[in-house]
Amino acid sequence: MSARSVAGLLLLACAAAGVVVLARSSEGVRTPAPPSAPPGGVASVPLAGPATCLPCHTQVVEEWRASMHAAAFTDPQVRAPDQSDNFTKAECIPCHAPAPLFEAGIQPDSRVLARIERRADGVDCLSCHGVGGGVAASRAGLSAPCAPVPRRELSTDAACQACHNQHQTHDEWRASPAFAAGVDCADCHMPHVARTGVEAGAPRTGASHRFLGGRDREFTLGGLQLGQRVAASELLVTLRNTFAGHNLPSDSRNRALDLAVTLFDRRGVALPAPVGDPREPGCEAGTARLRLRNPYRAAGQPSTQLPAGEVVELRVALPRSARRASIELFYKLQPWIPDAEAHWSWRQDLELPER
Repeated sequence: MSARSVAGLLLLACAAAGVVVLARSSEGVRTPAPPSAPPGGVASVPLAGPATCLPCHTQVVEEWRASMHAAAFTDPQVRAPDQSDNFTKAECIPCHAPAPLFEAGIQPDSRVLARIERRADGVDCLSCHGVGGGVAASRAGLSAPCAPVPRRELSTDAACQACHNQHQTHDEWRASPAFAAGVDCADCHMPHVARTGVEAGAPRTGASHRFLGGRDREFTLGGLQLGQRVAASELLVTLRNTFAGHNLPSDSRNRALDLAVTLFDRRGVALPAPVGDPREPGCEAGTARLRLRNPYRAAGQPSTQLPAGEVVELRVALPRSARRASIELFYKLQPWIPDAEAHWSWRQDLELPER
């Protein structure tokens, strides 16, 4: 059983105990079987990114096309003035349009180089697999026109850290319970899927190239555990990072995960926040708020990220007029936008006992 399956069973057990667990493939066009690779380990076909891989790896390419890797150079949020500013910040280019990792070498603390051509392809097939005029493969014994060569480094966490430790995500993972348990990046972000149809080597099991992350609601909620308890005149809401192998939210510093509690009276009217309650832009709504975010260093604010395995509490005083509470989560790609423009949200309503 995989680490993610075990985590899922544990979360279901928590739900039974009164804790809420926040909870494309394509067969493509039939093509002839590829011939054996030429001698010398050099591809017999010109390697030009995903277009080259599509005939044999239709399912993998379709997964990649739906991923944020494919949009790494074109996503409007990435190109926004407060982020790469249309990549006038040249230091952003290497990770968003990287040359093959093997050009710089896959090893601890290695960095990627910027690609000159096809930047709109973002983090593409050759960014990870391109090596020595052929492609790097995670397993041995393969032969094809692209001249696959087994390279062990491709299946290690070092292949991810070259880009994803620029904002300390890899360091966060090394400090997490996941690292201690031997769970790495691919275990969560590249789960096993069935390769079918005319996919090269099908039928077989392969690693998903969808690379799910924080933008996927169900994926993220699967790593969070929400609890609540009413005691005397207080509502205690807890949020635990139960599964993610790094802080939440991680990587891009513009991301924010907001926990909001809104109290309502018997007429359904929302009760306002207490007088003097300080709020950041984008946190105006709700009777009480808690923001999880790692601000830019220039902002002069401390990180409020939720580390892996840890829990945060939001305590809300309950006036006698409060009859119902709404507990909400908002995942924002820009921290100052209103809740209605959050990338995704989640909500639970709770009836309050009369006091």
